[in-house]
Amino acid sequence: MNRDLIRNKIKGLCDNVRRYEMYNDTVIYRSQDNKKHVVKANCNNIIEIYNYLNSRGFPYLPKLEYVDDDIYVYEFNSDAKTPSEQRMSDLVKLDALLHNKTVYYKDTSLDEIKEIYESLNTEIENTFNYYDDVITMIESKIYMSPSEYMLARNCSSIFSCINFCKKELDNWYELMKNKSKKRVVLLHNNLDASHLIRSNDNLLISWNKAKRDLPIYDFINLYKKCYEKYDFNELYKDYLKKFPLNKEERKLMFIILFLPPKIKFTNKEINNTKNVATLCNYLVTTDKLFMENEAKNTKEQDGKIYE
Repeated sequence: MNRDLIRNKIKGLCDNVRRYEMYNDTVIYRSQDNKKHVVKANCNNIIEIYNYLNSRGFPYLPKLEYVDDDIYVYEFNSDAKTPSEQRMSDLVKLDALLHNKTVYYKDTSLDEIKEIYESLNTEIENTFNYYDDVITMIESKIYMSPSEYMLARNCSSIFSCINFCKKELDNWYELMKNKSKKRVVLLHNNLDASHLIRSNDNLLISWNKAKRDLPIYDFINLYKKCYEKYDFNELYKDYLKKFPLNKEERKLMFIILFLPPKIKFTNKEINNTKNVATLCNYLVTTDKLFMENEAKNTKEQDGKIYE
């Protein structure tokens, strides 16, 4: 964000600014009447988003005060203190409402489905090859470091998740190959507990990354960002109550969730050990989410994805 541009724009709106507060991509200023106003770069045609959401009956937005091609200004709302678990539950429910209000069916084609399949299949193969090479290297050593030993002990879990992704991707393709429609929603695409403002009504802020796509991506991004902090089993149920996902959407979501991220080893062994532990915790937590909500719909219902 060009802060000089933002400052010049603010001065044009308010000759005498009493105070500036600078954040990463946000400026808050206090005007002469002692009111606070929030300024952000207008990089996603915010007026179009506002008009669309209001037309769809989703008014949970801060009040716009000014907008041009460079910036937009909205009314500052005080945020009521709320337990973090309740705030996250409210955020997920509001996101589900957003999807419910903006969902529509869009034409899809076999070529588009193949493109998704091939892209994910390539990612799965690359992940398999990466961990296969890493494990081969580790097993060739006489002495393993703590992080290497931990990874070697848990490699069967990693490869089980990769195999699950491969099998479920094939199943997803079989479900999708004869379909001509897909569900699309407006994704907030930047969900975070700090982007929910609890005022008279809950408000959702920071729409600069909003886009139209499959409904699963908001939940995926939120889960990957803070899966270890909250009970996503309950959050997932909260979401499904307001916006049930169909079978192919759920399959695709868990394929993406189960694909293990690639660990990058560094020169600091303590960081490597933490990264491996984080990976193991992620896979266990994701397996629990799947087993408690989706396993009954798959052949894995009689046992875990991995032991």
